[in-house]
Amino acid sequence: MKSLLKLAIPSSISMVAISLAGIAVIYFVNSYGSNATASYGIVNQIASYVQIPGMSVAIAISVFVAQAIGAGRQEDLKRITALGLKLSYTFGGILVILVYLFAEPILRLFLTSPETISMAKGLMYISFWSYLLLAHVQAISSTMRATGKVLWPTVILISTIWVIEVPAAYLLSTYTPLGINGIWLAYPISFGINLAIQYWYYHFVWKKKTIKALVPSASVTE
Repeated sequence: MKSLLKLAIPSSISMVAISLAGIAVIYFVNSYGSNATASYGIVNQIASYVQIPGMSVAIAISVFVAQAIGAGRQEDLKRITALGLKLSYTFGGILVILVYLFAEPILRLFLTSPETISMAKGLMYISFWSYLLLAHVQAISSTMRATGKVLWPTVILISTIWVIEVPAAYLLSTYTPLGINGIWLAYPISFGINLAIQYWYYHFVWKKKTIKALVPSASVTE
């Protein structure tokens, strides 16, 4: 129970923080009118599909890392993470390229207003490539989480959302000529800084820790 709560509570807090940040961002978007709100809603739906490869690979990384630790094969962790990153960038990159190539036909399935489609395309072009950075974050975070190191990856995630993404969305859209594009630009800025900090923690802190199985293996008699 202690191990489960150690993993679950920080993850739950991060989900709440992400949801609240989404409310803050939609508040900024709403100030630009109904077309902006519609474009934001549709693009978020499309983004959820673009993120599937990264999320799926991250889940697989957690499973294989946990298995490797349980089997006493800690030398495999680096290889598992590296392979996961290659898969994330490959499949995620293919989806991003397809969305960029066919942005307008995809958006016309849901939107009819030229102004709304133009806003939605702007959001896609500015931010979608950065979901590859997010997939990178998810990959290394999954590796650390599988070893029970959840607190600091969660703190870094929440901090970059509320200290970088939300303020950047407000400041860039309010005090620069970027306007609504400043909101879109906040995503790659946040993802990039999140990746830099997570990678620093992963490389210089997590790798120096002693890694052991969260649940001791039971002896098996064959």
